[in-house]
Amino acid sequence: MISNSFLGKKEILQAMSEHTAAQKALSSRMIHIGKRWGGIYFKFFGYPPEISSRILARKINHYLNKREKGKLLDVGCSHGTYGFELAKLGYQVMGIDINRESIQLAKKIKNYSGIKNISFYEMDILSNRFAENLFDVIITFETLEHIQEDSKAIQEFHRILKEKGLLIISVPYAEKMEEYHEPRGACRARDGNYICIGKGGSHYRNGYNLETMNSLLEKNGFQILDYEYICVPKCLNASILSFPFKYPLSLLFTNLSKNRTKLKVIAQKTFH
Repeated sequence: MISNSFLGKKEILQAMSEHTAAQKALSSRMIHIGKRWGGIYFKFFGYPPEISSRILARKINHYLNKREKGKLLDVGCSHGTYGFELAKLGYQVMGIDINRESIQLAKKIKNYSGIKNISFYEMDILSNRFAENLFDVIITFETLEHIQEDSKAIQEFHRILKEKGLLIISVPYAEKMEEYHEPRGACRARDGNYICIGKGGSHYRNGYNLETMNSLLEKNGFQILDYEYICVPKCLNASILSFPFKYPLSLLFTNLSKNRTKLKVIAQKTFH
């Protein structure tokens, strides 16, 4: 989660480059460079090359590493970026996602990584068949804004978490929360148009703020234990090439910045 340097293996790079999201988001030249030099890049600079995600990962890793290890569910796991690192810490990790292609990629990465205490399943959290009180921790990062019935998802988290289990959420920060609909299976690109990335891509809201998140959690049986805004100065927004230089600077200046990019919440299951 902090580095994921093992993703630099040749076979893994090839599999990642074939994913629809990579094919849509990257040019053929960048894909070629990634397959040729990605192993060296990931070894030295880690993955993903996105500043706010890496800052979030460091904080979650530090927090969970201090706790007793147990069963952890990663909802909206994509290809397992967070789950693999948490499995290396000792958690028994299960990752679920409704995008079949992402789950297939996660399984390929598992086979090449040699990490045993992690599994992946194509599954919708809203129609899961997990037993009650099953997991010690649930994490869901940049996923809730993709779920139209977000309140129902929180209810499911409450049902399948153990007594006093932890729910850790990261969502895009939105000062003013807006509900909207994108074409099914699409995500909005930087230019305002849409790119199709398959099932699970659509956004239903632009993000959350503390007030809306607290209301959502409280009415569904959770108490917020801690929250934090992930802030990155706008001048440190990085491309893949500039990430190695800007990321160390972001660690120094994130606490001074007021440019909120994500809201991180740690909540505990309570009784209704």
